[in-house]
Amino acid sequence: MTELQDVMRDLLLRGEFSDMEILCEGSTFKVHQAIVCTQSSYFHSAICDGFKESTEKVINIHDDTPETIERVLSFLYLRDYSENEHICQYQPISELTNKESDSSISETEPEIPEPANQSAFNNIKVFIAADKYAIIPLKTLATSKFSRWANTNCGSPVFHKILEKVMTSVPPHETTLREVLADVLSRHIFDIMKDPEISHILDSFGCLGSLVITKLVSNELVKRPDESDIFQGLVRKINSSRHCRHCSKDFNVRIKNGEYLDQGFRCASCNTRN
Repeated sequence: MTELQDVMRDLLLRGEFSDMEILCEGSTFKVHQAIVCTQSSYFHSAICDGFKESTEKVINIHDDTPETIERVLSFLYLRDYSENEHICQYQPISELTNKESDSSISETEPEIPEPANQSAFNNIKVFIAADKYAIIPLKTLATSKFSRWANTNCGSPVFHKILEKVMTSVPPHETTLREVLADVLSRHIFDIMKDPEISHILDSFGCLGSLVITKLVSNELVKRPDESDIFQGLVRKINSSRHCRHCSKDFNVRIKNGEYLDQGFRCASCNTRN
């Protein structure tokens, strides 16, 4: 497997025997139809269904960054991608052509570190791209990486920005990342809700609030009250006072609707709640 990964990495890095190009913001990725099109129905349709791309074997990407495309291609070739850096160090291929040591992407040149917590944003971008290009296993991997970050960094000062990014950027039909966030919010509800930014986001996106409530119930973090305990408290309350606080008549207790749940009862004579 290690030798095979080395071969696949070399194919992506050097672009040898490439029969297809992906262009993104002035950068060119020389790739292979047998690897890319067999794992993505989006690329398969572009190359094989009679579009302009099927003749030129060139696909222009306008909605993603080269960094995101590199991560997508890393997965297609190597079944993984780097959240903060790049498995295949990203550089525009146009800058590297005619270099004797490498015709595409340098493996040895150090990369400038990305900002702290950038991995969460990168995983969101990869997830959105995987959904767009119909690469289901990549969506699963991006979800796993995002979930690990969210569970580890729920106290991060940028957590509310991650919430907002997911709610505003991920297509409405795809709820996977929202469910991850709802699960984290439900398990850390008391600490997280101290952040006014998160409260504001829940106000703005009611669907996220509904998911949080669902997670609270399904994770048994909120439970139905124990009715036996409630009735015992109600009996103690009734026995502690013989007369209505309003009409002073001897109690003839009336229990209305669900008032007993908070140990409330009414005087049968004047209907005053005691």
